[in-house]
Amino acid sequence: MSLQYPRHDSLAPEPRGVDLPPHKQVYANRNLRMESIAAIGFDMDHTLALYNHRVFEQLCFEMAIDLLVETKGYPESIRELSYDRSAVSRGLIIDKRLGNIIKMDANNYVSRVRHGDRLLSHDERRNAYKRGRIRQTAERYRVVDTLFDLPEGSLYTALISLKDTDTGVIKNSYKVLFEDIRSAIDTIHRDGSLKRKIMSDLPRFFVKDPELEETLIKFREAGKKLFLLTNSEPDYTGAVMTYILSNGVGSWTRYFDLIICTSGKPGFFLQMGKGRAVPPGSVEGLDNEKGQCYTGGDAFFLESKLGTIGDSILYFGDHTYGDILRSKKSVGWRTAMIVPEVEEEILSTHPVHESIRELEYIEDTIEDLTLERDHMLSVPEHDPEAVGVLRDYIRASLGRRALMKKRIAAAYNPIWGSIFREGRTSSRFGEQIKDVACIYTSRVSNLSHYPVQKFFVSARERMPHE
Repeated sequence: MSLQYPRHDSLAPEPRGVDLPPHKQVYANRNLRMESIAAIGFDMDHTLALYNHRVFEQLCFEMAIDLLVETKGYPESIRELSYDRSAVSRGLIIDKRLGNIIKMDANNYVSRVRHGDRLLSHDERRNAYKRGRIRQTAERYRVVDTLFDLPEGSLYTALISLKDTDTGVIKNSYKVLFEDIRSAIDTIHRDGSLKRKIMSDLPRFFVKDPELEETLIKFREAGKKLFLLTNSEPDYTGAVMTYILSNGVGSWTRYFDLIICTSGKPGFFLQMGKGRAVPPGSVEGLDNEKGQCYTGGDAFFLESKLGTIGDSILYFGDHTYGDILRSKKSVGWRTAMIVPEVEEEILSTHPVHESIRELEYIEDTIEDLTLERDHMLSVPEHDPEAVGVLRDYIRASLGRRALMKKRIAAAYNPIWGSIFREGRTSSRFGEQIKDVACIYTSRVSNLSHYPVQKFFVSARERMPHE
């Protein structure tokens, strides 16, 4: 009996991507011909399944505190700490030795440093990181790489502040303090306690995307093979996917040619062996009637099941390293990164767009005016009045620049600014996206607004002299 999907007329005219609002568009770092893609894969958490991030992160924060109190001997008073999502953002680096959180630009220059609840001054920052850059080692540094890492970073910031301001409450070193938090967060993920709470109230923790089902249908109708590749266990995968794709007509598994749970990414992209079939009917929400559901295995096992390899596979994920970098570098898949912050930041940027353009103009002219002033002063018989006028203009420009910076900063994270930029260059996180993702967008369903065989063309790169 053939599978029945809701009708979608693939011959009907489709809206052009460029007519979409910017926060719904797909952005290309490298050319990608969807016509050459035979199989499309998806991570689940934060990719197909969109968390209500504030509710989810608050729960992680509170459960980690409970473990610190109950198993590590931390004082009961830390239960009064509040979760602050603005304390950290993706791409930051935690310095476990000094208790700092660091933002770096695309050149790995240390541009902002926060200790507890305050930003370090320029002199304090330079004193802590004398070379201006850091050599990242796992022993000392931890990257805030995924959306799952945000509660961990926020809790570390709060406890650092408490340790420094209320002497004696927390006696552990900055490093031990971080390792205790890391252990607590890892435990609630590993022992299933976090997922049990989520599964008991799925509507509270997930936001349904009304366009997701249509997107999957379009891909299948165009002849693409679809697969799900997640580190989540079968029972959690079954529950979450049933909820986000439940429409009362059959099982969600009918949209996928292959489903692999407990994949162990990023190790999945190394040679690990064959996957193990999930016994049909053994997992609620994961019927496996077609025999396409497995646990474990590796990328080569997946490719053999799909009958396609390398750059004919496009994989969607949200994790820079575990999903995107390793699938690109190890097995040559094309990559699509889901970055929810794109939507948040574009919407924040719109009201200050003109201020950004004015700031760029002011910064371009200030340097030229300063050089002109210095040149005039170097001439023995210079005109003092002309120099004075120039100085007044520079002073006014500096004041205007400060006002524009303040106005723009208010639109973003009050501590870290734009997640994608730092000053006039990309942030470390922004540069990573450019480096590892062929395309990126805020959610999978944004692809539904483009022709299925769309040719995504990257913007022309320009050198400064161009």
